[in-house]
Amino acid sequence: MSHGAEPSEKESLSLEAAEDVRTVARGGAVQIIGQVSQRGLSFLFSAVATRVLGPAGFGLYSQIARVLAIGGQLGLAGFNYASMRFIARARANQDHGGVRGAARIGLWGTTVASAIVLMALVALAAPIAAAFSRGDEASQADEFATLIRIGALYVPAFAYMQVLRYCTQAYKTMVPSVISGNIVQPAARFVLGVALLLAGIEVAGAVATLSASMAVGAGSALWYWRRMPSAQERQASPHASASAMVRFALPQAGSSLLGIQSLGLGIIVLGIVSDNRDVGLFAVALALQGPGGVFLSGLVNIWAPVVSDLYEKGEIARLDSLYKTITRWVVTFSFPVYGALIVEPGLFVTIYGGSEVLDAAPLVAIIAVGNLFYSGTGPTGYVLSMTGRPGVNFANSVVAVALYALGGALFVPKYGLPAMAWVDASVTALVNTARVIEAKLLVGVQPFGRSILKPIGAALAGVVALLLWKLVPLEGLGAQLTGVVLAGVVYALVLWALGLDAEERFVWERIKSRVFKRGRRP
Repeated sequence: MSHGAEPSEKESLSLEAAEDVRTVARGGAVQIIGQVSQRGLSFLFSAVATRVLGPAGFGLYSQIARVLAIGGQLGLAGFNYASMRFIARARANQDHGGVRGAARIGLWGTTVASAIVLMALVALAAPIAAAFSRGDEASQADEFATLIRIGALYVPAFAYMQVLRYCTQAYKTMVPSVISGNIVQPAARFVLGVALLLAGIEVAGAVATLSASMAVGAGSALWYWRRMPSAQERQASPHASASAMVRFALPQAGSSLLGIQSLGLGIIVLGIVSDNRDVGLFAVALALQGPGGVFLSGLVNIWAPVVSDLYEKGEIARLDSLYKTITRWVVTFSFPVYGALIVEPGLFVTIYGGSEVLDAAPLVAIIAVGNLFYSGTGPTGYVLSMTGRPGVNFANSVVAVALYALGGALFVPKYGLPAMAWVDASVTALVNTARVIEAKLLVGVQPFGRSILKPIGAALAGVVALLLWKLVPLEGLGAQLTGVVLAGVVYALVLWALGLDAEERFVWERIKSRVFKRGRRP
């Protein structure tokens, strides 16, 4: 259907579908703004850190950040997802006491887990450092251990912030979570981190900033959560099944911990089998994938409670329809970014870190190929987890990590840094393909409708335009940027010519009505 045609009765949305689209679009828009803020500030901080510390120093910082992130996921122990799911279930069933009970169990569970992880990090800092120190780098072991101890408070601060944020998300609103985790925390990290880097404190300052900013974010999340429950929920006696929440939380914790994207496993593997410079180059390549993941990250947190709500009500057809819509939206915004990274990786690497990290360019393109599968299959992992199947996700993650670690150990020593990128892309493609099949078999939903061909076709047209522009005998960053802009224009025009679907028309009409309504105010 062309963009100018009137929608037929068949193409119009039902009241239920309109409500689902409205909920996800509203929550997703808020989260996307937060993701742009968070990833933008993180991108700028990493760019400053890369230039101040150099590839080796940035590689060392990246390894410490990954160790602390793993500790944070262990300390979280999956109680963020358990809190969100059980609060969402309680609210769907009008169980007011269950809301307070689930929140309390989530906070107590992560308190115990994060305290254990904090003590373990402090006690085992030296052995952990030894695993990352090799040959002529053995002298760095003491510095590595000291940095782990400096950043250890990151674990409880991160855990509290995440549980409190996910408690608020169970109300199918993203504003409190976004402000705390996507604006307050990254802003604190950027301001403090850049100040300490420029003051010459360098890696230690960057690591200390991680803990401090998480504490600031946790305080903000607590402030919001205390204002979130309804009057009935505040008055009800708290109750919830601790054993049920633990049974849900632990496999989900394993799935989150072992997620290839969240774990940053390539940095860990390279930290063990290679050197700090290789780690720094790989970290640059990962950082440049960030813009392509903004839209998926911006939708999954509102998608998760919606999945739980629809599944509990037995609305599988609505869930399937919304799943296809969200995947199409993710593809629409992510594929042109990954296409540009595949065709012009050197341009983005140079802008990000200068010529000193230009060797990261091939890695950027290879990893982007894998991320086509990560974004192109939509938020499938949440379909499995939030319908009560976190164990399936955990099994997927165990297999993925085993393949990733084995591939890195086998191929990186022989073929070098590009091998790590190919392992990353291959495992990402495999695990996300498996999740699509599992969701279809176990839940009865899948992410692909015919309309997904529109953004895919438009992205291919943009890539072709960019490849043709490369044949023009012009050189320099200006010429490359012009080609990227031209490809973006081609993508937008082709997408516009192919027309909007009913869901996009619905969202667009709501946006126009709000804008014009505000414009008519005296």
